[in-house]
Order: sequence, then structure tokens, then C-alpha cells
Amino acid sequence: MSSSAASPERLFADLSLWLADQTLHSSDAAPLVTELCLRLRALDLPIIRLQVSFNVLHPLYDASVIRWTVAGGTETESFTAAQRMSAGFQNGPIAHALRHRVPVIRRRLVGPGALNDFPVLDEFRDAGGTDYLLLVEVFDAVAQRGLACSWIGDRPGGFTDVDIGHMQAITRSLAIAMNARIERTIARNVAIAYLGPEAGNAVLKGSIRRGDGEKIGVALWYSDLRRSTRLYNNLAVEDFLQVINRYFEMTAGAVFDAGGEVVQFVGDAVLGYFRVDGDPSIACTKALGAAEEARRRAAAFAPGPGEEPLEFGISLHLGQVIYGNLGVPERLQFSLIGSAVVEVVRVQDMTKRLNCNLLATGTFASAVARKWKSMGEHELRGFDQTRHLFTPEPVAGEPAAPTTEFATVPQAG
Repeated sequence: MSSSAASPERLFADLSLWLADQTLHSSDAAPLVTELCLRLRALDLPIIRLQVSFNVLHPLYDASVIRWTVAGGTETESFTAAQRMSAGFQNGPIAHALRHRVPVIRRRLVGPGALNDFPVLDEFRDAGGTDYLLLVEVFDAVAQRGLACSWIGDRPGGFTDVDIGHMQAITRSLAIAMNARIERTIARNVAIAYLGPEAGNAVLKGSIRRGDGEKIGVALWYSDLRRSTRLYNNLAVEDFLQVINRYFEMTAGAVFDAGGEVVQFVGDAVLGYFRVDGDPSIACTKALGAAEEARRRAAAFAPGPGEEPLEFGISLHLGQVIYGNLGVPERLQFSLIGSAVVEVVRVQDMTKRLNCNLLATGTFASAVARKWKSMGEHELRGFDQTRHLFTPEPVAGEPAAPTTEFATVPQAG
């Protein structure tokens, strides 16, 4: 039987089968929703908007939305927990359905049977909508995970009972297809949040065996917070964690913003790197930019009453490391190892002794087209030969990198 002769029921059944087949594919969710809506419009389902909302497990966001409109196409948004607690959301139909565990909400937007008891419905009516249908599919009732599909139609008489039956069947099939994609998204979010983008993607691609790794050239970036022990002893737990996270936003945040990776938080220290692909000056310039941005963020921080300025040292080095999957079979971690890592840590120790908050090795400085001030030759613990250390000269119009006075103390060991 040809498509032109097929009954509407057969065509919608075929559409459900198509959605079921999409479960096996790993394509993004937004194109799937776009294709679905175009197919539904071709089957004369009078929809002008479909919004698919679902929970996500992400350090920053609580939920994601894929929204298709006949006029504007498809867009994706993410929402924080605070945004989901806003009056606009809490007074809407989705929050009502989730709060009261209502699987279906249907509202006619025009005509004698119109009931616009949610403020957002007026917006839908003004955009040309005549009928609104919300369908909720639950994946995990305990974890309160699921998917909500809100449909808006523009037929003068609203959705028919047959339309609603088709939308219920399609929503169930879409939920099955989306659940697999949501699980993959959650896995990627967790892997990237805890391992970093490069290591997280490597793990998801199968690099999970101990010993997986490679030798790479990197511009190393290392910072350490000053007075952390005193802060730990003098602050309440919540206040101390707030200080630490603010420091990480200044330092690790600057590394990420410059295109680098943070491979480890070692207590209150940050170990980051910029991979060398060809010209090392590119990676080193990014690393230096991240260091100077971190210093700018620290200088811009205005301590509150009773708070102290945040001070930290940063060291930069260019070298080769082994980037690999290390540990024991029960607990693995992607990390950097090698003498270059030890060296950048030792150079950061020198920021205290030289009263200079930003130091680079000669290897690093020679790779960046920038004026450098020599800080002399120095012995680094664990290394036989001295190292020539440098600090960047300030760019015209910018203040010099701040320094802090520290007492010179003997190094243990």
C-alpha cells in the first residue's frame, strides 16, 4: 500500500516505529524533535509548538528544554535550580503537573470552553494557539526523573480526540527515544564535570583500562592558595568552602576560559595544562593569558567585612608529560605525571620565597613573545641543576602583577 493511500492510523503507527528506531541511534535530541515536528505537520496534526522538558544531572543546570515552533524552528535551553523555583515557572502548568503528579493537563485557549488559569497560557493564545496539551511521562518515580511534552495547536476547534490519542502515543514513543539520549547526556555531563572535557570524552570513548595513555607536550599551569591552613582553622565549614570555590573560579575558571584543561585539584592547588599541538607558543600564550586573567580576577575581588584578600601563587612551565589512566583497578584517574609536573610544583613554591605571585621557567618564557623580568637562577628541591626563573613584565597601561610579602622559611626535606 502506498503512503498516499495509507490510513492516518497507519501513518502515525509508522511514525511511532520511526521513533522507536531512533532509540538505537546516538544523534542529538534537538534534531530528533525537529524532524518529529516536521513529520507531524506533514500528517496534518495542527501543532505550532512542541516543548520537551526533562531533568538533567549537571553541576550548573537542573533541567533542559527543547522547544520547536513553526515560526522559529528549534532552540535548546538549560535552567538552573533557582530558575525552576522562579514564580514564572512555579505558577505554570508543568510545575503544577509535577507538584501534584498529574500526567495530563489540557486547556482550551479560545472559545466558550477556554480556561486560562495559568498566566503563560495567555502568551500561547496571543501567539495564535487555540489548544494546549501537557503530557508527562515518568522514567523514575523515586528519582523524579521524566519527560514533559507540551503541545500547542492552532486549529479553530482545538485538538480532536483522535489528535490527542496520536499525541499520547507519540509522546510515549518520544519518551523512550529521549530516555536513551538523556542517559547519554547525563553520563557525559558527569564524566566532564569530574574528569574534565578531554579525560571525560576519552573515558566515554573507551579509554578506561589502567595504562591507557600517551606522552604529550604541554604548557603546565599550577596555582596554590595562600594561608589556606589559617582559613581552614578560622572559618566555619560553609564559609571555608565558599572561599575555596571562589578561589577555584579565579584560577581553574581562567584556565577553562582560555581553552585549557584542569586535570587535578590537589587540596587547594590547581594543576592545569594546555596541550601543545604544533607551535608551543600557542599553548604557552594561552597559559600565560589564563595566569594573568586569574591575577585580574583576584585584584577585582572585594573582600566583605571580616574577609581577607585571596592570594595565590602561579607557576608556568613547558615540557613533556605522560597523560594517562593511573591508579588501581578499583579506582582510576586520568592524570599527568613526569618530572615536568614536579618542576612546575617546585617553581610555584618559589613564588613565596621570591615575593612574586607569577613565575615561569626559562623554557616557558622563551616560547612566548613577551618581555620577561629575570628572577635569577635558583635551586629547586629534587633537581640537580638550577633553573632560571622569570616573571612577565607588565603590558603598557596595565599594572604590574601584585606581589605579597612572605617570610622566607627553610624547605623541609
